[in-house]
Amino acid sequence: MSKSVSIEKDINMIRAMSYVFNSLCYLQDEPLCCRCDSFVESFETAKEKFLSLEKSVNKNRVIPDEIRRLLSNVYAILAGLTIPENTLRQDKTGNCTIHSEVCLATSALRFYEEMEQLTHNKEVLIK
Repeated sequence: MSKSVSIEKDINMIRAMSYVFNSLCYLQDEPLCCRCDSFVESFETAKEKFLSLEKSVNKNRVIPDEIRRLLSNVYAILAGLTIPENTLRQDKTGNCTIHSEVCLATSALRFYEEMEQLTHNKEVLIK
């Protein structure tokens, strides 16, 4: 994979990760989502994926400043996000009536995972 393709991939993944964390930041104030297991699980998974992405990005010193600002925004969200204890699966308790396949927290994470898969498939095609 060429260096420009690698940088393009990192930029796209940072943009997608920024979307995920901004969505999770919004959901921490949503009355049901913030107390749901799916929110916590999505946050933990997104955090792990972000740490992996961060390592890759830090190898590329030519990431544009506006993209680095997106990274800074994710750091700020990570620092300020409140993860509650004793969460429950809100759809299982009957509190959340949104269909489980349209869960707000997991939908944001699924978007990122689909981007990862598409990017991986593109890399395979380039090789």
